[in-house]
Amino acid sequence: MRAAPRPPRPWGWPKPSFVSYVRPEEIHTNEKEVTEKEVTLHLLPGEQLLCEASTVLKCVQEDSCQRGIYGRLVCTDFKISFLGDDESALDNDETQFKNKVVGENDITLHCVDQIYGVFDEKKKTLFGQLKKYPETLIIHCKDLRVFHFCLRYTKEEEVKRIVSGIIHHTQAPKLLKRLFLFSYATAAQNNTATDRKNHAVMFDTLQDWCWELERTKGNMKYKAVSVNEGYKVCERLPAYFVVPTPLPEEDVPRFQGHGIPIWCWSCHNGCALLKMSALPKEQDDGILQIQKNFLDGIYKIIHRPPYEIVKTEDLSSNFLSLQEIQTAYSKFKQLFLIDNSTEFWDTDIKWFSLLESSSWLDIIRRCLKKAIEIIECLEAQNMNILLLEENASDLCCLVSSLVQVMMDPHCRTRFGFQSLVQKEWIMGGHCFLDRCNHLRQSDKEEVPVFLLFLDCVWQLVHQHPPAFEFTETYLTVLSDSLYIPIFSTFFFNSPHQKDTNMGRESQDTQGKPLNLLTVWDWSVQFEPKAQTLLKNPLYVEKPKLDKGQRKGTHLKVRHACLGTHFPS
Repeated sequence: MRAAPRPPRPWGWPKPSFVSYVRPEEIHTNEKEVTEKEVTLHLLPGEQLLCEASTVLKCVQEDSCQRGIYGRLVCTDFKISFLGDDESALDNDETQFKNKVVGENDITLHCVDQIYGVFDEKKKTLFGQLKKYPETLIIHCKDLRVFHFCLRYTKEEEVKRIVSGIIHHTQAPKLLKRLFLFSYATAAQNNTATDRKNHAVMFDTLQDWCWELERTKGNMKYKAVSVNEGYKVCERLPAYFVVPTPLPEEDVPRFQGHGIPIWCWSCHNGCALLKMSALPKEQDDGILQIQKNFLDGIYKIIHRPPYEIVKTEDLSSNFLSLQEIQTAYSKFKQLFLIDNSTEFWDTDIKWFSLLESSSWLDIIRRCLKKAIEIIECLEAQNMNILLLEENASDLCCLVSSLVQVMMDPHCRTRFGFQSLVQKEWIMGGHCFLDRCNHLRQSDKEEVPVFLLFLDCVWQLVHQHPPAFEFTETYLTVLSDSLYIPIFSTFFFNSPHQKDTNMGRESQDTQGKPLNLLTVWDWSVQFEPKAQTLLKNPLYVEKPKLDKGQRKGTHLKVRHACLGTHFPS
């Protein structure tokens, strides 16, 4: 999503050759003048300064060049921040699209991907305790930014503190309760938060699910249930969800929610998109027979030809693997994490072939193609679709969300899209904590499934702008928000984990509930003027049509979105 047009190569430009041998402290002779130029560090509620270093040069990424800005490099329990001497002019620019929480020179600790050090012009990965400290610190960010900090003129003790502090607070495994999210929530209790319902349907009440059933006309065949209230059946499922009306509620606890068809969305013709987590694999023949009998009973409820026909899509075996997504994205992001101009021009010559060989675009194509196949079954063949996955919390979230974005105009509004993410990803139990590796406990679990979804939507927005109320900028800042730990939205593996750690059960010493921010309140990050860039001025709201007109409209929108790049 961050790919930008590359500038033409300045063939006639000579390589910069001037090197300054004047130390920065020799430049500033007037101490009073230097003090006046210092930039103040702004701390959020609950944020604490951990370590800092002065006389740090934030470098321009050029070979053998020490151009840049001098300032302080600080590390807090929330972010790494560079405070440059001449940043004030930039801050006063009213036309800039500024984030009120994270500035241009700020890196949240969760956004740090890799840290490198330069020793005698050799780049090495930094981790653990260091015996020798680098001359230059290079930080690769998960939002594809790259920072170079020259420490050559910094005091040795300060270098040790800042480098060790950054490595420890970004790379070391963490406990959930040690996240800044908790410090901020406790310290910001007196801050007034807007009503969450103004920004999205949260799907944390039975009424929210009933509203969605009513909106999609799914209430004729499906019902919202509260059998998991208090998470007494399954900690993986939300407290409330929707199942087929004929399904006995006593069947839900049989295998802790596994093997139960859970409703995602209903098409205008009455067909529905369902998902199911697979039953645990067993070796015992007796247990296998019990599971088979249970599933046979479930299928008899939802598969009743010729009235109700169900097609099962096993995403665990007939689609992508998480390993494929992880490998492709690792190759893809390297195209943007460029350290210097030499690397830039080396990759520029073969950039498109490298992009193709990463397989990331092919994975996007396969996701959109799978969504089209499901739409054909729902709309043209009048089939119910049952998505099957081990835990129904990764690829099920991805595919079901894409189907709804492509078929339901409501999901292409900002309110509808945010509600969709709440329903399919947050309440659907997508493990954001593990998939984003917020705790740094397992690199193997880090798979950018949600980012893949946003990139798929970006392709649709890019190819058919009038169909979406939000912009490409909106998708970009939403992806950036994955790593801002003042919002609880993307920092838990399940609603149960969130409620257990921060919900009604978590209170401070005075007995007040913690104040949780939702990422959907964009006023926390952006001023009203900046928020206008999140809304698409070309958006054309679709008029409500009767059933006879709807089918052609959906097909037209779908093919217009995909164009010739993703044939159906």
